[in-house]
This record gives sequence, C-alpha cells and structure tokens, in this order.
Amino acid sequence: MIADSCVSPIDLTTKSLDLDSNLATFMVQLLEHLFLVEGDLLATDCQTLTIPVNIVGIMGKGLALTTKYQFPDVYVRYQDVCRQKLLQMGQPYLYPRELFLDEELADEAASLLTPNSNKWFLLFATKNHWKQHSDLAGIENGLKWVLNNYKNLGIKSLAMPALGCGLGGLEWRVVGPLMCRYLAELDIPVAIYLPREQEIAKELLSKGFLLKAIS
Repeated sequence: MIADSCVSPIDLTTKSLDLDSNLATFMVQLLEHLFLVEGDLLATDCQTLTIPVNIVGIMGKGLALTTKYQFPDVYVRYQDVCRQKLLQMGQPYLYPRELFLDEELADEAASLLTPNSNKWFLLFATKNHWKQHSDLAGIENGLKWVLNNYKNLGIKSLAMPALGCGLGGLEWRVVGPLMCRYLAELDIPVAIYLPREQEIAKELLSKGFLLKAIS
C-alpha cells in the first residue's frame, strides 16, 4: 500500500515489461528492466510468478492461499517438493507449469479466463514454518540463488512480491533495497509487487533509497 502522498499512478513507457494498466494501480521504473508495481501479481504478464511459502507444505494465507485455490496443481507440486525436501530456505523451486494443465482442470476450454494459464511458478521459501516470521537471511540466500540460476532455468521475466513483508513481519525499508540489490543484476524484466499490508512512504520508493547499495 502506497502512502497517501503518492497514490497517483505514474505514467511511464515500459518497453521492457508489458503490464496491464488496468491491473496495476501504481508503477515506477527504477532501471530499464526493474519496476515497482502495486496490483495483482497473479494477473501479471511476466512468465514466472514468485510465490512466498514455508517449507512444511502449508499454503494458509495471503498470496500462497490464493495460488492454492486458483492453481491447484501448483499446490500439489508444492506439497510434493516439501515432502522430498527439494524446497529449502535459500533454495527456491521452479515449477514450469504448462497450458495443458488448465485445459484438463477446466470444464470447458472456453472457460479459461486467466492470463496465467501457462505461467511458471517460483516457490520461494521465506520461512521454515508457517507460524514463524520471515527469515531475512534466508530470503537473501534465495535471491542469490535466483541470480545464479535464472538463466539456466530459462526464466525470461519475473514477478516477485515484497518477500517477507506483510504477513511475514518484515519491513519494506529493509526488504526493498535488499531485493533491488540482487534483482538489478538480472538482465530480464523484473516486477516487484509492493506489499498491500504496509503503508509505504514516498521516499522509500525512490531510486536513491532502493538503489543506493548498487550506485
């Protein structure tokens, strides 16, 4: 949530990232390929959607819960990788979901209204157990993993929420610069979706604040 001093949408030409202006209420371009967005992450045009989770197989609240009901196959895969311990703090798991899954789950192919029918999902652990607060060090290790592996995995564009903010208990003033430090090094379009649970002051959305560690 943006503080009242900066709720107006910012008109930008976003050649590197196709964002539906009807679904993004606020957008700012930090770098040629890096954007801040306020809106519905699950409606993004990005190829890969990041879903913050724990590693015990529970999607109980927030974006994870919405994903569980909107994309039940993602939830099934998530439980499988938790049981197999393929998903760990500092080691996200990429699920390259295919269109045919939606076709199988829908009663009729014509009923597929979601723009994400063939989206990939990056399951990103922000905490070990759902009862805990998010782990900042674990989030940083996960961001390092993304930086080191996104090319080999074939990720072409990435939507990522403010990891650990909101329900995770972390503050944007800490998480924002950390995410920008690593995501700025990716050479693909990246959209960071701002937390809806926190009111963010205008100065905490500026390039000077978010990119100071890499300037």
